[in-house]
Amino acid sequence: MRPRFQPGEAVWVELCTPDPEQAEAFYGALLGWTVRAERLGATTYRMCSRDGRDVAGISDAAALHGDRPRGWLTYFAVDDVAASARQAVTLGGELVSPPRYLPAAGTGAAVVDPFGAAFGLYQGESRVGVQAVNSVGALCWNELDTGEPAASVAYYRALFGYTTRQRDDSPTARPYTLLTLGDVPVAGVLELDNAWPNLIPSRWITYFAVASLDDALARVTALGGSPTVGPVDTPHGRLHLVKDPGGHTLCLIQLEDGLRPDHDSSDPAVNR
Repeated sequence: MRPRFQPGEAVWVELCTPDPEQAEAFYGALLGWTVRAERLGATTYRMCSRDGRDVAGISDAAALHGDRPRGWLTYFAVDDVAASARQAVTLGGELVSPPRYLPAAGTGAAVVDPFGAAFGLYQGESRVGVQAVNSVGALCWNELDTGEPAASVAYYRALFGYTTRQRDDSPTARPYTLLTLGDVPVAGVLELDNAWPNLIPSRWITYFAVASLDDALARVTALGGSPTVGPVDTPHGRLHLVKDPGGHTLCLIQLEDGLRPDHDSSDPAVNR
């Protein structure tokens, strides 16, 4: 059985929120998700799918992660979650959720990097990760926004073995670094203004594809969320940062081409 994702790829995204019922209603209406409840210990995990394919999860932040972190959490594929968690801490990160086996899935852990960005580690077994990328309602990119780009890139390179290259067409005019596995871009790092007193904690931003950005922004507002930054025209399509009703930030993009490398989800070996 060939692997669905390479180690270092963003393999899963999960909204950690104190109000999962509110989130279920918002994202179901915004992105066309169908949500099913799965028992996870003493709590309920909401598995979100689009057109029959799992694309994200919604968790009770207090029950699953001890209320840290909150917001959208990007999980990266690893071969050995325990070893990767130890390395993440050795490099200066903080382990906030130790490796935990998730029945019918795999083993996951949550870390905060040295500059405040939360992310996850995931060693997939029966569930290897998202079952769709780049399609409407699905994950299409993951981006680290940070005021410490050089040190952040060094951290993730040491942890996941990335190579890097600079993108010359950044629409924000701010330096943008692509994190690559081989020649394939798998995530981005956007440099933020970090001059005192505008110190901004780092955070990973999850991008979801939409069919029409204008229609999606209208739904965000109608559903109780708020558009924040944008729209921004990029080589891959128009995008806009928004906040959901719980205040969690995500990015919506009307894709003109794929941002993430596609995987053959029609191969049954990659969906087991």
